[in-house]
Formats: sequence, structure tokens, C-alpha cells
Amino acid sequence: MSVTADPARGAYVATSASVPGHRVEATALVEARLPDPSVARSRDRLLRALHEEDPDGLRVTPGGLVAVRPEDARLLDRAGRPHPRRFAIGAPTDARVAAAFTRPGTGAPAVRQNDAVARALLRLLTEDARPARLSA
Repeated sequence: MSVTADPARGAYVATSASVPGHRVEATALVEARLPDPSVARSRDRLLRALHEEDPDGLRVTPGGLVAVRPEDARLLDRAGRPHPRRFAIGAPTDARVAAAFTRPGTGAPAVRQNDAVARALLRLLTEDARPARLSA
């Protein structure tokens, strides 16, 4: 698909080689796509600092995705060890699942992944809330 602006008409014109001779005109254009995720190109200062400045650093795939442990989405360091308190889900990770039109109660992979992360976080918070035991 190709979109060009026609300032004289105040319109955008869309055409496609796969539909020869067909044009679509519109007065507004909304681009709705996700850029390819990449830690190296990220503008997120925390993510870049974890990758570039942390001695253990983040494990990143050759395509630029953050590596996470599949079962609970814990961040993996360069040696492949899961971080005890850092989690990541979504497009910038290598454990992405299809999430388009995901609905609760359907057992969709994205919902299952989010549930697994929530359970891991709750376990972590429960452990942190336990009183310290003194040894004699």
C-alpha cells in the first residue's frame, strides 16, 4: 500500500499494486503500527541502563528483544540467570504471545502469560512480607 498527501485537495490518497486502479481518499490519516522492538534503539532510559550499564546486564536476542524466562517472564542476565525481582512482558520480550482481541475467560496465551507473572509477583511479595526469623 502507498499513501500520498494531496495538499490541493486536503486529502490523503491510498493505492495498492495488489488492487490495480482502486484509490481510497480520506481527510485524515492514522498510522497504527508498532515499530520493531529493540533494546538498542529504545528511548526508555531504565531499559537502556539495565542493558548497557548493569555489570550482569540484560540478555538480548540478536533481533534486539529482551530475553525472559518463559515460565514467569523474569528478566535473564547475560549468563542466562533469571533475576529474582525483575519481570517483563509484551512486545519487547522474546516470550511474546498473540494478544489481539484477547478476552478474559478464553484461556488465551496472553492471559495465561499475565496470570503466570502475577502469580510469581504474588509469591515474591508474600515472601517479602514474612517476618524475618532469628536464629539462636
